[in-house]
Amino acid sequence: MPDSLLLPADPDRGVLRCPDCREAPVLAPTPTQPMAGGTFGVLRCSCAAHPVLDSIPIVRRGRVDVQDHVTGRTEVAGPDHDALVALLEADRGLDALIALLTFPPAVPFGLGGRRRLRLPFTRGPWPSLALAARRGEVTAMLADHEALTAQDWMELCYARSSEQIAADIFPYFFARYGQPRYVASIELARHLPVGRGAVLDLACGFGHLMYHLGARDEPLRSVGVDRNFFQLWVARRYIAPDQEFVCADRVEALPFADDAFAASLCSDAFHLFDDQQGAANEMRRVAVDDTILLDRIGNRRLEPHDGDRERTPEGYAALVDGAPVRLTSEDELIDAYRAGRGLRLRDARDPGELAEHKWLALISSRDETLFDDTDRLPCTPHGAGSLGINPIFDVEHDDEGVHLVFRYPSTWYAFENAQMRSYTSAGEHLDPDAFEDLAAGRPIAQTPLLLRRWVVLGMPPRYARRPGTPPAVRSVGEGLRRGALRRLRGTASGPRLTADRN
Repeated sequence: MPDSLLLPADPDRGVLRCPDCREAPVLAPTPTQPMAGGTFGVLRCSCAAHPVLDSIPIVRRGRVDVQDHVTGRTEVAGPDHDALVALLEADRGLDALIALLTFPPAVPFGLGGRRRLRLPFTRGPWPSLALAARRGEVTAMLADHEALTAQDWMELCYARSSEQIAADIFPYFFARYGQPRYVASIELARHLPVGRGAVLDLACGFGHLMYHLGARDEPLRSVGVDRNFFQLWVARRYIAPDQEFVCADRVEALPFADDAFAASLCSDAFHLFDDQQGAANEMRRVAVDDTILLDRIGNRRLEPHDGDRERTPEGYAALVDGAPVRLTSEDELIDAYRAGRGLRLRDARDPGELAEHKWLALISSRDETLFDDTDRLPCTPHGAGSLGINPIFDVEHDDEGVHLVFRYPSTWYAFENAQMRSYTSAGEHLDPDAFEDLAAGRPIAQTPLLLRRWVVLGMPPRYARRPGTPPAVRSVGEGLRRGALRRLRGTASGPRLTADRN
């Protein structure tokens, strides 16, 4: 495996820099490394110390909260940054990790929305007892993490945690592969520079696009940045384990060296940033030739508005300080993908031509060869990686065998992803043996057809459980019972998952 970009043996060879003093921080690993394949320790420079948990540097100050991905509001108050450093200095790296992955459980029995009936679960000893049981549940999941999937951890967060965490975000993330926004992203990614180094994915979330970048025919290394540690940890362990991640929350002060990356990418998030000019300046600073790609940025002229910071097409073009820029739209990206070609970017266009498109995309670079109209990647990029059944399909059994049924998980999901109906099959019948092969990731005679119909997709091998399999933990109460039993067995501090000593 290539040397780490974030935690190399020689810090000066890495891309990390303190956003304040600009020094390359030096890693002091903890004496015990509690998870196989992960690094725990403290990064230090002249002005700060930052925790590193399971190979993820946390370059933040104050509480490391769980924050809403649109508004940035705190959904769950996290542990204090300095307290995490103190745990690592005491060689309690696993405790620090458990603290960041443990969210208060939802009020049980579905009583969260019933004001009077929920009171016994929001007052008195229950909240602290429930949180301790959840800590035990997370400890048990970590001990068994090799047998779990990204889906199991997403369900813990969105289906069984605090009502402050929006449950309807689960399909937004879990059923991401196959969404129109993902199709547009992998089309735009065709225009990333290849063979010139790693790329930055700012606000990377669960790392869906980073998995694609590493699995496609022209693979790219990438570093993902997001403010939510939970998402980064799931990405690092289950979705894009060959890529690297940093937890940071200052888009206007990125913790990287000048020209550290071949390009900076931001998908489905840039229009939500408070300081968009500062973010654009930083993305350009850390990229060779000021190369940035912004995907799915909202056009302020059209509703529905995704936050109150959207810009007009002209407003986005103005962010790059007169550098060469090309604008396109999500509609044009999807059309180009389905036609099997790259974008036509050689000639600049008036931003006003995109006034009637809600979702925009921008490419800017001082290297204008990136605007080449030559078609790239003649393969089917959405099939890159391990093939699995698209999570948008429900599994039903009938007299003909197995019926895969396209079903939107919610009305809002259907509105946002209505275009899926134009390229995704409404349903497919499979004989039981063919279904078993597909569920196990084995090709069948119909695989090329099912790939064209978006029934099977390239996804991480440990992304989802076998289609149709219910969760191992079906309710908040069941999970808490398991966690409480774990605690009663004397594992309050969590087991050592390995006994590696430096």
